[in-house]
Amino acid sequence: MKAKDIVDYIKLEHTVFDLPFVFAGTVIASGPHVYPVKILLVLVATTFARATGMSVNRILGRRYDAINPPRKRDWALVSGKISMRGGAIALTVAFALIFELATLALNRLVLLLSPAVLALFIADPIMKRITAWRHYFMGSTIGVGVLGGYLAVRPVFPADPVLYLTFIASSLWIAGFDIIYVIPDREFDIRNGLKTLVTKYGVRKALRISEITHAVTFLDLVAIAFYYPTWAYVAVLVPILFLIVFQHVSLDPGGDPRSVRRSFLGANSFIGILFFIGLVVSTWLLNLVAI
Repeated sequence: MKAKDIVDYIKLEHTVFDLPFVFAGTVIASGPHVYPVKILLVLVATTFARATGMSVNRILGRRYDAINPPRKRDWALVSGKISMRGGAIALTVAFALIFELATLALNRLVLLLSPAVLALFIADPIMKRITAWRHYFMGSTIGVGVLGGYLAVRPVFPADPVLYLTFIASSLWIAGFDIIYVIPDREFDIRNGLKTLVTKYGVRKALRISEITHAVTFLDLVAIAFYYPTWAYVAVLVPILFLIVFQHVSLDPGGDPRSVRRSFLGANSFIGILFFIGLVVSTWLLNLVAI
């Protein structure tokens, strides 16, 4: 079992969708102050919470992935690069343990809430067998990281509206592009009884739902500007809007996997990062004004 197989197994590159919003939670909590050790621990906790959930997803979905070529035939658990008992299960336990140790090092409240976070990640792959609306459960599961990032710095339940607006924005954004991500698997999911909005309503109607979801996401991001009224935050909204629109207009409604990959990874890789940059610069500017 090689390191690159583990990286591919947990889709480490997808963490780029989570981390900017999790770190946004830390910025909202800490303001202009920087806590390097807490940032490192938040990075570790976020990465391994997601890795635990992804590993459970792979284990529960293995029998489906094994009969869904060609997209998944090279996946580590399907190809045998990682075994089930000696590899996948051991990795899941290790990932969860590292996550728990990171929360222990952060603070008591985060540690107490950590089992609930793992439960959400473990439940996520099960939801595709329960409801077609499971995209929103997945989005909310990852969106909880915003609250986790805040509590890691300030272990009290917050009343700050901008934190909850950020949670809603990240949750809806992820739910919207997860609808797009499953388009190539529509026929396979129908045959195997896996539930998504694409299998329930068809590609075109599911895309309309995704578009509405992303429109609400952008309105939510605009609402955050009332709490961060700076040129920096308004400036990042422009490319964010462009990228949201681009990921929809660049899609092939027929489900061309190349257009889905371009939409999923191309546009969405930058949206969270842009938001985080706007938030950080705005926090710094508002602090200068306050001084």
